[in-house]
Amino acid sequence: MIGLKKIAVSPRFYLAYLWVLCAFFPYIVSIRKFCSYVEVDCSPWIFAMLTDDSGNQLFIVLGALLLFCDAPFLHVNSGWQILRSGRNCWFLGNMLYVWILSFIYAVGIGILPIITMLPLVGWDTGWGKILGSLAQTSAAGQFGMEQLNYGIMAHYRPLAAMGLTLIAVWLNTVLIGVCNYVLNLYFKNGIGNIACVVLGLSPLLIVRLAKFSIGYYLAPPLWMSLVNYKWKGYGYGVSFGYAYGILAGGILLCMILSWRGIKKMNLEFVDEV
Repeated sequence: MIGLKKIAVSPRFYLAYLWVLCAFFPYIVSIRKFCSYVEVDCSPWIFAMLTDDSGNQLFIVLGALLLFCDAPFLHVNSGWQILRSGRNCWFLGNMLYVWILSFIYAVGIGILPIITMLPLVGWDTGWGKILGSLAQTSAAGQFGMEQLNYGIMAHYRPLAAMGLTLIAVWLNTVLIGVCNYVLNLYFKNGIGNIACVVLGLSPLLIVRLAKFSIGYYLAPPLWMSLVNYKWKGYGYGVSFGYAYGILAGGILLCMILSWRGIKKMNLEFVDEV
């Protein structure tokens, strides 16, 4: 796809990863110091633990916004492109671009902690001694980081935790993409960006304006952390069905509204939308 080729050479693509790395970096530095001190390699499941931090969740959302800040991808010659390919094909191509780029972004930030931990990473089918110690002892505080959440380790196997976390990040990124797409299509450019920033800040805003328990149900970024789900009926969060249903429903609604907007759009434009 032409769009994917363009984004591969776009500074925004790499700035999105750099932005997330800035959030992860303090954790990575502390974990590396601990590994060097005890002379034990870390298991590769770090990402599933890092998304528990609300600051990291916000940085992931803002990184996604960097990727899709130019949605709905309408430029001076887009009218002719739409006429040649047809509105439906052009729109479906845009949506496929959003889904594929979101997947690449989610997987990329999932392996980012592994890359930055090299060569202090070793294969372990379990959580490993390093992550286990940082979650169950005072070692985290001694090396300048917050203690990791042991609840994730207690309730999920590492591969399952990584997979579920990546799915939540992927769907959140798609939601950012299509939300930005539909709002910038119907309104002036920039409205979608503002709305996506508010979405990223939703956990903090809900805590300030209401109470934290409401955030479990109304703040999609919180669903990037496995701590915020119910586990076999226990816990204070939402079910996976609820989270995935709301994310899928929001994505579908934005896609339908976007398609209706493209169908009715006047193709006689010369300025970028």
